[in-house]
Amino acid sequence: MIIDLDSHLREGYFLDEVYKLEGPYAKLTPVKTGEGRGHTTKFIHSLDPISPQGRAAHSHPYIYDPKFGWRGGEMAARQVAGYDMEKRREGIRQENIDRQIIFPTQISIATQNIGKLGQALAQCYNNWVAKLVKGYEDLFLPVAMAPAGYPEGMADELRRSVKELEFKAGHLVPYCGSRNLDDPAYYPYYEAAQELDVPLFCHPNSNGELVDRFDNFFKTHVLGRPMNCTPALIALVLGGVFEKFPKLKVVFFECSAEWPLYWMHRMDDDYEWARDFPHLSGCLSMKPSEYVRRNCYVTCEADEGDLARPIAELGEDHILMATDYPHFDSEYPHTVSGILARTDITQKQKEKIIGENAARLLRL
Repeated sequence: MIIDLDSHLREGYFLDEVYKLEGPYAKLTPVKTGEGRGHTTKFIHSLDPISPQGRAAHSHPYIYDPKFGWRGGEMAARQVAGYDMEKRREGIRQENIDRQIIFPTQISIATQNIGKLGQALAQCYNNWVAKLVKGYEDLFLPVAMAPAGYPEGMADELRRSVKELEFKAGHLVPYCGSRNLDDPAYYPYYEAAQELDVPLFCHPNSNGELVDRFDNFFKTHVLGRPMNCTPALIALVLGGVFEKFPKLKVVFFECSAEWPLYWMHRMDDDYEWARDFPHLSGCLSMKPSEYVRRNCYVTCEADEGDLARPIAELGEDHILMATDYPHFDSEYPHTVSGILARTDITQKQKEKIIGENAARLLRL
């Protein structure tokens, strides 16, 4: 079984349908302006929690605009698979993929709005995507969004999504507002993930206070994933989350398999002195890198310069395949073939990366 652990939808073309709010929040439902559904579709709404500066810097409509025709227009045409599941099925056949995990593209709307509005938005997205993949459940596996801006509702939404909607994983923000992932407010969510035996997928976007200070998409895209996943990793490991929840499984996306190695080394190096100060390190019973090897997983890029070292340090069971389809920086349709053609890893390791590890993680 070949499993793609990271692909995306174009729910942004349908914000008025995805986030059709009811009751006291009905007036916040996005209003579509103009005709059609595509990358130039505009909506009037106030649901995007990203800062105006960050939103402006990260803007890149030219890449997907069919009128611009970037690289021949193929990338713009590919976006149909972001909402048409039959086109998506045709697309994954080009990679010989058997199962595909899907995320929204604008993850922040469903995960970082505060209070009960945030809870309502997460529920709206999860309900919408469950309907979108109906009839294709054997192929496409949505990730349950969780309202990190309303921690009180995260555990219940995960349970509902797993038990009623049959989702296989939950989303985990890198941080939300002033809360890092070692905030006790998130503990019930971790308890629920352990209880349900589902992994949490820490898929960041390219915005946030550590990234929005820059002024264009090139900079924010380079920085976004690692600059967001890093505080998540530090909080989970050094904040004692993995010590408190030893069976918790967290996957990090779009940073490369080599990304955690530096932080494993740095955390271990500092642990040599921090362990002498219980108020700093009293929540840890082993070296930080050991928690990473036990609890963490990471997706790799098919064209990474070296996969042998990440496999040696993280373990061959903790590296997974991701295409990022249908986004512009995806290696589609050469992700699977690119991994299989590598000469620095064994055939068994290739089989684990392209499917076996994900199948075990998701209990497929």
